[in-house]
Amino acid sequence: MAANSHASRWDLLVRLTHWWVAAVFLWNYLWPDDGDDWHQWLGYSLLAVLVIRWGWGFVGPANARWRDFFPTPARVRHSIRHFDAEHQPQGYRPHHTPLAGVMVVGLWLGLALVGFSGWLQETDRYWGEQWVQLLHEWSANLVMAAVVVHVSAVLWIQHKFRLPLVRSMIR
Repeated sequence: MAANSHASRWDLLVRLTHWWVAAVFLWNYLWPDDGDDWHQWLGYSLLAVLVIRWGWGFVGPANARWRDFFPTPARVRHSIRHFDAEHQPQGYRPHHTPLAGVMVVGLWLGLALVGFSGWLQETDRYWGEQWVQLLHEWSANLVMAAVVVHVSAVLWIQHKFRLPLVRSMIR
């Protein structure tokens, strides 16, 4: 098992950015001290971590790279048709299928919109603008809905195919 330990987990940067984004988003979503300093700075840190992770998609290890999972329409169709085959435990390596890539890209874009709209609320031009506040709230709610789908899918796939999905993101 020791010889295969690196093949059964994500790299450290992917794991750290994943859990930082998850923790910060959940904290700011569940305890929204609207506009207080902690809410703002945690939001800015989430955006910074997203930028780091996006960059890692170009220079990181193979399973962290965009080219490994970017969800083109053809790749997504193939992923749907071969869903069971893509999730077999033999030779498991942590990676996102193109179908999972749809969720990844959707979450990243949603989180970027939440962060951008939060920042806009603090600018002189958009301070107090109702539509910006609604955009921030609605985009946060959409991201939370996507998080529920994401976590549910991970747990279902882990159970159905007996894959160590959560463990590979922890250690």
